Amino acid sequence: MALSSLNLRYGPGMVRTGAPPRLQGLATGSSSLDEITGCQGLPRGRISRLCGSAASGAFDLGLALGAEVSRSAAVAVVDFTREMDPGNFEAYGGELDNCWLVRPRCPEEGWAAARALAKVGVALCLLVAEDWSRLTPTAAPAALLTALAEGDCAGLLLGGRSIPAALKERICLELECWRLDWTLAHGDVCGLRLGTQVSRSHLGAPGASCRLQLNFPRPYQRRVGLEELGDLTASEELEEEPLQLVGASGQ
Repeated sequence: MALSSLNLRYGPGMVRTGAPPRLQGLATGSSSLDEITGCQGLPRGRISRLCGSAASGAFDLGLALGAEVSRSAAVAVVDFTREMDPGNFEAYGGELDNCWLVRPRCPEEGWAAARALAKVGVALCLLVAEDWSRLTPTAAPAALLTALAEGDCAGLLLGGRSIPAALKERICLELECWRLDWTLAHGDVCGLRLGTQVSRSHLGAPGASCRLQLNFPRPYQRRVGLEELGDLTASEELEEEPLQLVGASGQ
């Protein structure tokens, strides 16, 4: 009765439980990846990050996820490197008419564009950089979070090994990727198997992991994008393979 009276007098939501509301996830197109994030996809209204060493598959995984989302919703790509080819999304099956590409002349322009596009209802805001420490004004991550929440948009960071504190503390979900092995078709590399593990999360305990098959757009493509491989075995966890090619010719 007391709670009802306060909410009636001062407005709905004046008094509520201390537990944060459950976040909705933006589906990635991979059920096993959605399962480990804690919200059935990339958390809306929050910033996520894909990370990993060179050739780990993290960058291409981000492209594949962006392409998957673009088939049914708008995707904004803020390219601080100014070197991304929009055709990479199309090669992974994305819909270019649903992709908005920003190539900012300075960091402030990039963050401002990300905020503006997040507010107007794009489903995914993908930010790409090589060195976040030089491209992150102190107040920019907090302002982007506000815009993501307002537009119910998921933010995803790609690239860069150095993450400044102002940005790192705003990351809700971090997924670490590593290569398990390559796949071949007719002697050519056509994809890779990768492990993905939650290394940082505000949604639950880290450590959940899965395996994915990432099929490259060419050559000899079977199904472009992601395929399910199930859970990681103990011997595969965080053990990146050397440059050994493993696969089934002609598949």
